[in-house]
Amino acid sequence: VYRGLPMACMNLGGTNAVQFVGTGFFQKLLAKSSNDKDAVQVGGAFLGGAASGVPCSIWELCMIQQQRFGGSTLGTPARIVQEYGAAAIGRGITTTIGREAMFTMSMLGVTPLIQEKLVESSGMEKNAALAAGSLTGALLAGVATHPLDTIKSCMQGDLKREKYDGIMQTGRSLANEYGVVQGLFKGLFWRVALISTTFFLVNTFKQQTVPLLFPHAVQDEPREKSSR
Repeated sequence: VYRGLPMACMNLGGTNAVQFVGTGFFQKLLAKSSNDKDAVQVGGAFLGGAASGVPCSIWELCMIQQQRFGGSTLGTPARIVQEYGAAAIGRGITTTIGREAMFTMSMLGVTPLIQEKLVESSGMEKNAALAAGSLTGALLAGVATHPLDTIKSCMQGDLKREKYDGIMQTGRSLANEYGVVQGLFKGLFWRVALISTTFFLVNTFKQQTVPLLFPHAVQDEPREKSSR
């Protein structure tokens, strides 16, 4: 039941850490060449998520292989390389990068942006605006990433390529066998429900902890807004 749990924990914690650090890094980088605050916020989150897709893909590959065939946390990647070559470690990396880019863009870019716009334009209560932003961001992320996640999981579970080969072939195979809805979007409702809850909690935690951890950044915001 708990096979692959250490790798799953490493994946969740490590991926989120890369997303937050990467988003901050790229937002600062984009801010040097653009005065569009909204574009910087969303674009930085997209790039930070894309960066997290690289380690996330490797961690999830090892987790899926552990869940299917057993093995230790360190022994699984060694077995993959030994049996399938070093290139097998990168299987599914393209779809993972796409998934995490859209996910992080929606979580750290779109969701807080919608919250901010609703509060400013309609005077909506802050938490209600965050809930609306979380649901909207989750719908965007869920619809865009669900097929990518399904295809990635199938590819990473079939390193022998007996049934699933490349991205397009895997997508066509799933659609032909189960239909587009069942093959590529099965479980979408629960994914959106999970993601919307995650977006709400993550942004609530972020908004409460940033003033404590980075007070200077919060104090500088009013000055930046007034200078525009």
